[in-house]
Amino acid sequence: MKVLLIGNGPSALEYKMGERIDSDEFDIICRFNRGHMLDTGELNKGYEKYVGARCDYWVISDLRIKLATQRHDCYQGIFIYTPKFKWNSILVKEIEDKYKNIKFIPPVYEDHINTIVNFSPSWPSTGIIGTHFFINHFEEVYIYGFDTYNIKYDNLHYFENKPNKYKDKNSKDHLPKNEKYYIDYMLKNNKIKLLK
Repeated sequence: MKVLLIGNGPSALEYKMGERIDSDEFDIICRFNRGHMLDTGELNKGYEKYVGARCDYWVISDLRIKLATQRHDCYQGIFIYTPKFKWNSILVKEIEDKYKNIKFIPPVYEDHINTIVNFSPSWPSTGIIGTHFFINHFEEVYIYGFDTYNIKYDNLHYFENKPNKYKDKNSKDHLPKNEKYYIDYMLKNNKIKLLK
């Protein structure tokens, strides 16, 4: 199966890929966190000519567990990333038993990423974990809009006017250099392809 992962980076607005993304070229289109729908429930509109509108799978951080249960019928599959130090087996079982299309990405994926580039004591972003998960479950994985918080962009995400906090070298939420290393490594080893 051929999967396209659409990141939230501003580079997603550099090319008009919307028609191609919404076509049947890909078996699955996957978006991350607020890249498809804002937390308010509004669809992210106005960017369709660049990033399309289709979303089959949704990958989110554990901050959106409640939203996942509310929106479980909006997607074929929802995948939740909980950093290893916050993993709660009881909660995972409870939600996965109740909602058949919601799955938690197991901590082993975080462990495996750390053998490629060590994020510890921090942890990878939802985009990196999601990418690693899909690489291990699908034959062909394409990515688009993965900027690894590149400071050449003024905004953090393509869909909002929010300053790129990584221009401040003291920002430590994620590790942009490690994220870039991971993406470059996977491209070099033909595990992912860029949508061009």
